[in-house]
Formats: sequence, structure tokens, C-alpha cells
Amino acid sequence: MTVLTGFLGSGKTTLLNRLVRQPAMKEALVVINEFGDIGLDHRLVVEGDEQTVVEMSSGCLCCTIRGDLSHTVQQTFDAIERAGGEPFSRVIIETTGLADPAPILQTLITDYWLAHRLRLDGVICLVDAASGISTLNAHRESQRQVAVADRLLITKTDLVDEARLSRLAEHLSRINPAAEQLQVRHGEVLAEQLTGASLPVRQRHAEQWLSAASYAQVSPAVGMVAPAAGSLVSMLAPQSDPDLTRHGEQIRSFCFTVVQPIAAEVLEDWLDLLMSLLGEKILRVKAIVKIAGREEPLALHGVQHIFHPPEPLPAEACSDGISRFVFITNGVAPAAVTQLFDYFQPERVI
Repeated sequence: MTVLTGFLGSGKTTLLNRLVRQPAMKEALVVINEFGDIGLDHRLVVEGDEQTVVEMSSGCLCCTIRGDLSHTVQQTFDAIERAGGEPFSRVIIETTGLADPAPILQTLITDYWLAHRLRLDGVICLVDAASGISTLNAHRESQRQVAVADRLLITKTDLVDEARLSRLAEHLSRINPAAEQLQVRHGEVLAEQLTGASLPVRQRHAEQWLSAASYAQVSPAVGMVAPAAGSLVSMLAPQSDPDLTRHGEQIRSFCFTVVQPIAAEVLEDWLDLLMSLLGEKILRVKAIVKIAGREEPLALHGVQHIFHPPEPLPAEACSDGISRFVFITNGVAPAAVTQLFDYFQPERVI
């Protein structure tokens, strides 16, 4: 399942019109979510061969009709099965321009029917080159869409000069340094460029999936004096930053590394506390973790306080034995994450 997001006017419908004509998408189910009682966008989407377009209206997918997502997909699959048709191999969800993708990703992880039949392949976010920076500065939803994306498609590139494109690319990299950026004109992009960003199923995909080297690196300070409770509380509060937008949004991204293998109970307790205290502020977590006493490392993927079940990887995916956690957060300083980890180390000084 691919989630296609992007702020109002970023070109999602134009992109879909191009995608559904491509052979790689002939077995794709496209779910179009619209805000309002009367849907219009689905009339603009061309239906390719063996293509079914389902429109979900009367609400925003990220909030009011999250339950209907599972029902809509299940109903469509059942109808095709009863008719003796070929099942869909891919589902594309086009969100509204005002949708926060995080709750949608939570639904894909937690819904029993979806989780047992579909695998999240990635989040694709479209950004309008002409108005991208002003939109990001003015709208919290746009920032969050960019922050959780696996790939960023910069649209309407023919309307701006190279200098403006360069400024936008730099701005996007500050929010999400690991997401691949692709420039798109008139929605022309190969379907293959939008797929393959899912959890790694083979060793060679693990490094690309995590992209740890793209982020600022932080490590725990095990053995240091633990901070007082008041000090920790202050760290958990939103941090001041000159780049704050008028909505007070502050996207931070970093890679937290742990050199020694992590005890399973430490990992569980740390993540439980982290999600309990900061879950809503942690937009996305990816990790490849070396567990003490276990040969196979684990791949972790979390969205806010919800985690996908851990997936084992070949030992080569963590050949150096270093655990790496990529965090994309809203107003959470790296020190808060590292200090919480330190609380569960037996050698810490109290």
C-alpha cells in the first residue's frame, strides 16, 4: 500500500492520471479520499485497464473516516473475488491536501484486516515548487506530510527558476534529510520510482530503507549522572528555535546510535516510556536493532505511539553490531531521547 499525500494544489490528481495508464499499475486499486459531501476529484482520474477507482467522501481520511478505509478496501477485494477477477497487487491511497498522514499509517498498522493482507510500501509526498516554501511556513499539515514521507516529488518545476528550486530542496532536506527528492513536470513519473520504500525484506535493502547516514548522529551518554526530574521535564518541553513557523511547528530529525547490543527488556521499557511521554510528538521511527543474545537484528517501524510488529533481518543487516534509530519528531530534542534511554542502563549513576 502506498500513501500519496501533499498539500492542496500540489498535483496529486494529475500524477494519478499519469500513473494509472502505466502497465505497472494495471493491478492497482486507487482509493481517493475527498473532503466534503460531494466528491469531484474522482471524475478527473482516468480509469486504466483492469483499474478500479474507489472514492471515499464526506470526511478526511486522517480523522473522521479512518474506520471506513478498511471497510472500503475489504469490500472492494471481496467484490472482485466473488466476480472471479484477479486480486489487486497494490493499493494507492490519495489523501486530501489537509490530511496528516500519521493517523493513516497507524490505521494500516493496527487494523487487523489491513495488517494481515497489505504491507506499507511507502509514503509519497508532492510539494508545489512555486508555493512550497510559503506553504511549509504557513501550514502545519504540509510540514508533517513532508516529515513522514519516504519520497518527495517536487511538482510544477517549470514555473520556477533553478535558484528557487535549490532553496526549496534545501528547505525540504532540513525537514526530512533522508527522503529522496524527484523533480516532476506535468505528473510524468515512472511508477517504479514511487515503489520499493517498504520495510526491508533483504539485507541489501536495509541500509537504503534506514538511510541513517543522512541524519545528525547522537549517542547515549551511559554512565553520566542522571538529570533531576525537573531537568528532564524541561527537556521534554518544546525547544526554542529561530526557524519556528507561526504555528510553532518544529520538525527535528536525527539518528540515535547504540554501540552495544541492547537487552530486549531495555528496548521494550525504553520505547514504552518514550511513546507514553512523547508519542504524539514522534512522527515516525525507523530502526535496525541488535538485540543482546539474538543473532538476527530486528527492523522496527513506528508512527507516533504505534509500532509495526518487529521484523527479523539477516545478520548482515547489522554486521557491525550497532543499533540505529532514526527519529522524526515535532519539538522533541535528541537529548530527551538519549536521557530516557540512559534511565534504563544498569550502570547509570543516580
